[in-house]
Amino acid sequence: MKVKDIVKPAVIIPETKTFASALKSLMTEHTNTLLVTNDNGELVGEVTVADLLNAVVPDTLDGSEVIGHFNNDDSFIASIEVAKELPVSEIMSRDYSALTLNDNLITIIATAITYERARIPVVDTDNRPIGIISRQGLKQILAKFMEAS
Repeated sequence: MKVKDIVKPAVIIPETKTFASALKSLMTEHTNTLLVTNDNGELVGEVTVADLLNAVVPDTLDGSEVIGHFNNDDSFIASIEVAKELPVSEIMSRDYSALTLNDNLITIIATAITYERARIPVVDTDNRPIGIISRQGLKQILAKFMEAS
């Protein structure tokens, strides 16, 4: 098994798109992670459902205040109304750990464990996203090594 055997195609969104566009892409593309690119097509971040949920929470609230704030549908709808036009560049995670097709399976597993990632972007030599190692890919690697034991 090679990296290219477990890489899923990347679902890419430009950093200039909005929260609403990101949510639509996550839903229509049936994915949990969007890879975010700059104007040059280079990977600059990723967007997950967790990032979207974080964007809905007003900056003035800490963890314990969130439950009280979202005590009804209207308050959640109002927060989404504010968030929906935010650019992806403001809500994306920038702490990703990308791999290349040249990386071996051990590097993938080590990256997933070290950075606690269930999905890992794969880029070309110019840092342009070409795919993603998904949870399914990580399970395939685990199974491969379990068979070898």
